[in-house]
Amino acid sequence: MPIIVSLQSDIPAYEQIKVQIKAQILSGELSADEPLISMRQLARDLRVSVITTTRAYGDLEAEGLIYTVQGRGCFVKGNADMVREQYLRSVDEALRVVADKGKAAGLSLTHLQKRLEDTFHEQRD
Repeated sequence: MPIIVSLQSDIPAYEQIKVQIKAQILSGELSADEPLISMRQLARDLRVSVITTTRAYGDLEAEGLIYTVQGRGCFVKGNADMVREQYLRSVDEALRVVADKGKAAGLSLTHLQKRLEDTFHEQRD
C-alpha cells in the first residue's frame, strides 16, 4: 500500500492519504477485508502526526470504505463496487450540470472537453 505525501502541497496531508487509499480500494488494489497499515505505523512511515492518519482513516470510514475492529485495526469494506457506482452516478450528475452550463455559456463540446482535460490534469499533479 504505497502512499506518498508532499508536505509542500496545498492539499492537507490527511486528504492526500485519504485520496490515495480510496483510489487503491476503488481500483481493487486493496481487496475486501484486507488490513490497512496501522495509523501509528503509517504516521511514522510518512513522518506525519497520528492525528493526521486518524483523520484520513476516520474520513474513509465515514465514507463507508473501511471499518475498524477494536484492538485489531482497520480493514477494507467489501462494498467497494457499490461505492464506486455511487461515485460514477455523482460524476454523471456533475457532468450533466457542466454540459448544461457549458451550453448556456455558448461553449462547444470540444471546448468543454479541453477544459475537463485541463482540470483533470491539474488535479492529478
